[in-house]
Amino acid sequence: MQVLANTTGMQAAVALAMDKDANDYCVVVVKGTFVTSASGTLKLAEKQRPLVYADEHYGDPETSAIRYESDFAPRKPLTDVVVVGKAVAPQGQAVASLSVRLEIEGRVKELTVFGDRRWQRRWGRIVASEPLPFLEMPLTFDRAFGGIDDSQGPTRCAAERRNPIGVGYFRHRGGSDLVGMLLPNLEDPRHLISSPSDHVPPAGLGFVGRSWQPRVDRAGTYDKRWREQVCPLLPADFDDSYFQSAPEDQLFALFRGGEVIRCVHMSSEPVVTYVIPTPQIPARFQFVDRIETLQCVLDTVILEPHEQLATLLWRARLLVGKKPSALRWISVGQEPESDGLLGYRQGKPIFAGLAQAIRWLRTSGDSGS
Repeated sequence: MQVLANTTGMQAAVALAMDKDANDYCVVVVKGTFVTSASGTLKLAEKQRPLVYADEHYGDPETSAIRYESDFAPRKPLTDVVVVGKAVAPQGQAVASLSVRLEIEGRVKELTVFGDRRWQRRWGRIVASEPLPFLEMPLTFDRAFGGIDDSQGPTRCAAERRNPIGVGYFRHRGGSDLVGMLLPNLEDPRHLISSPSDHVPPAGLGFVGRSWQPRVDRAGTYDKRWREQVCPLLPADFDDSYFQSAPEDQLFALFRGGEVIRCVHMSSEPVVTYVIPTPQIPARFQFVDRIETLQCVLDTVILEPHEQLATLLWRARLLVGKKPSALRWISVGQEPESDGLLGYRQGKPIFAGLAQAIRWLRTSGDSGS
């Protein structure tokens, strides 16, 4: 099963997915890479980013944040907005700290970005050192509060389950053991760290790991009953919002186009603006006995303001029943204003539908006479 026609100018692919009730779905994913302008108008980039089939990390998958999550989520009830980028000091002048903001439709998320700091002993107290000046700082969860404290050995290892790949989490360390340990670079200005014992919410703009809280809590219950009676299906309490990969405060009702996004201090330009476009992207499913058409919905927005880029993903999901082979082909985008010929397979013409096939046959007959 594949996309036989794609008139969008973007990447498109299909996958089969099964829900917790064992229903089979065909999922169409359309992925477009756009360049923004000073006014926020988006246009298709000449080079389109390829589809991501498996999660891509910044480094070791066990110890680094997700750079790009797989594009093939079966369903997203909401729109994810994710930033893959960095904080950039204004006018090329190094700073010790900087406020970055993500502004979306009246909602503002702010992070305070610090240069590198370490815990030090001063006047008998453990305090943070002054932050070192920086020009750029990655906006990844590796730099946010979290991490693993294995100072007491593997049997007493403790993790910050909201962000186990972060920095600054100390469950067992204290006193002199803290001297020289790093603090997070990214913090929520409403919950700044004042002592090593503070357990603040991790502050980030990127993808949330599948095994992190609160995302993992939506994956359902995998207990003895599930193993004996349900496996390999998903558990009954599985929630489709598990597929949402953005932080909780970066989830929105499904975008319809026209939304305005501003990224502040994430580029050499002080502000990068995006105005979400409003294309209509139909997906047509040709079965043996019928054609069904769905409108793809925009459920993922990935911003890279330092490169003036945005990657948008639209998705459509159709129940295909117990005979997926009855689905013969899929086309994405507006039908070309032509005779409806989509292409050829094994020398035989393929059409968008019966009407186009008849019209093509008539035209061919006329030209042959």
